[in-house]
Amino acid sequence: MKFKSLLCAVLCFLLIASVLPFSVAAKEAETAPTGDYVYYIETYEQLRNHASNAQADCRYILADYIDQSDNENDLEIVIPEGAVFKLDLNGYSIQRSTQGNDCALFRIKSGGVMTINDTSDSQTGYCSFSDGFTPYSKAVFYNDGGELEINGGYYEIFSPFEQGDCSIVRTTSGSTYIYDGTFDSSSAWGGDTISVGHNAYLYEVPHVVIFGGEFYGKYSSIEVTPFDNYLQYGCLYPSVYVLGGSFYVTKESESSGFTYCNNGWGRVIVAEGTVLSKCLNQIDQRFLSGTSKKHFTQTIDDYNGGYYEVTAPPMIMSDNLDYYYRLIGLCDKEMVKSYGSSVYELHKEKFDAVLERIDTIIVSETEETSPYFELRNRTLDHQYVNWYMCDESEYQGEDTEWTHIGDAYNISHWRFDERPEEATSYIIRCVVTKSDLTTYEDVVRVYYEALEKEPEKKVIDIVDITEIDAPLEGEHPDYDAYCATQGCNVSAVKWYDVTEGRGTLMNADDVFVAGRSYRVDVLVEAVGNCTFLMSDGYNEAEGYINSVKATAYGSHDETELELGLVFPPCEENPSKPDVKGILGDANEDGTVNVKDATAIQKHLASLITLSETGLKLADADGNANVNIKDATAIQKHIAGMDTGYPIGESIIL
Repeated sequence: MKFKSLLCAVLCFLLIASVLPFSVAAKEAETAPTGDYVYYIETYEQLRNHASNAQADCRYILADYIDQSDNENDLEIVIPEGAVFKLDLNGYSIQRSTQGNDCALFRIKSGGVMTINDTSDSQTGYCSFSDGFTPYSKAVFYNDGGELEINGGYYEIFSPFEQGDCSIVRTTSGSTYIYDGTFDSSSAWGGDTISVGHNAYLYEVPHVVIFGGEFYGKYSSIEVTPFDNYLQYGCLYPSVYVLGGSFYVTKESESSGFTYCNNGWGRVIVAEGTVLSKCLNQIDQRFLSGTSKKHFTQTIDDYNGGYYEVTAPPMIMSDNLDYYYRLIGLCDKEMVKSYGSSVYELHKEKFDAVLERIDTIIVSETEETSPYFELRNRTLDHQYVNWYMCDESEYQGEDTEWTHIGDAYNISHWRFDERPEEATSYIIRCVVTKSDLTTYEDVVRVYYEALEKEPEKKVIDIVDITEIDAPLEGEHPDYDAYCATQGCNVSAVKWYDVTEGRGTLMNADDVFVAGRSYRVDVLVEAVGNCTFLMSDGYNEAEGYINSVKATAYGSHDETELELGLVFPPCEENPSKPDVKGILGDANEDGTVNVKDATAIQKHLASLITLSETGLKLADADGNANVNIKDATAIQKHIAGMDTGYPIGESIIL
């Protein structure tokens, strides 16, 4: 009988075991859009393990938010040679913040393959990497010779201590393809979204193809900075091909631009895309607000701060290479055959349209100098160059009447004192005639802001600060100072306890204590066209705080003034709220238990020191003397014995 029962149990177990894997596999197959096997990832450790052993027929899907904070090394998510890691963010996030030496969130080794996307309806999947210690180049994706494909998601990088160049995608070797996604490096040191060429291998030339997405860099969106070994070893040049996408730069400076190429070998080839006008500069684009003839009519009504079609020269790169390597060499099929189906061959029509454009037109800064126009990267086949202009209001397309302004490779037009005083836009046209007398041309638009006279500066010699509450026992420091003097504002308020020595900086949650002395320092900044009174390079303005003459520390900056005032010793607050506590709660944890008796014993043995409040609460018998009798009384109270004292009850201290 027992044997039959055991046999039935075994058969039932086998039946359940045979059905269970089928049902789980069916559920996974419904969830995964491709692949024979699905793995759901919930921890950082699982993520690293799956990446290192990823198979081409498997799909890896995030099933939870992953937040990894550490100070460890060698915790990068590495996709090694032979691994094929297909990761679906599935609306979840991967965040890593480390003080270790790791330089990447994902590292794709030579021979490794990684694809990443977000198939969730919410489209909230993102990856974030923060490394404040490493002084080296770091990135969310570090492609060291593999193949990386990004099809969506949001990616950001931070560098809290501003060390090491940062980018979202860094390709030192191999291929990277970006189809969609948002890439934000504007909060990182350096802050490029795409970086190519650092420490690249000799024979595996890196290249990146961008089909779409949004890219937010700090000073530039794309950076290409390889070493000289590319030309030395006969390799192709590392390249970025832009076939779409929108590019933004968040910080404006002299070096800001859509892209930056260094060392002479890297290049960026643009066929399509959109760039915010402020991201363009005269080196890597036609001009700050320039546009090619092809796209001119599409942007004619958008002058300031708008978006312009990318109309870059055929290549964006440093000036070290001659015209052949800039233009002809790029599209030589013999040179690109090592790519297999080269980017150029796959998108020949788009790149041919780029190649038909004129060589780069450089336009000088026009706010403080006379306009200067130059034809860069010219070929030896240029026979003649002629420049024309017209007022934009008179532009009539092919029927425009142009004014000839020069026939050299570079020209300057009108002196600075002849420049238009009103806001005016001009169309500059360059016509190049080759040796066979055929011509080709392009145009740029130069916009002149209206000249404005700088207003006269107003000098402030006295500053009046009001509405600062004087120190009062039990109150917190007052930081809401008000500047009653026009032309300046309060930028900072600090409080110091100056009872002893030079003073100790107070925190916002500190309270004033009766009898102690306090000083307030108020930093004031001049705004608009105002400045503080200066003499021999030093600030001599005076100030008052609450109508009392303050000490003016001054500065060598005509826009900053610091005032200080020491108040009389803090007065007692007659209306201060009663402070309550629980009699017997010597350790101040809100309850009376054996820990309080122990705390008293340790205090008496000089092992610990009770606080001022703790001593008052420890005085169980109320004789103003804490001793072993108080500990005994508390122990009796815990044991349920009547002590005759209100132990455990709330008292006013």
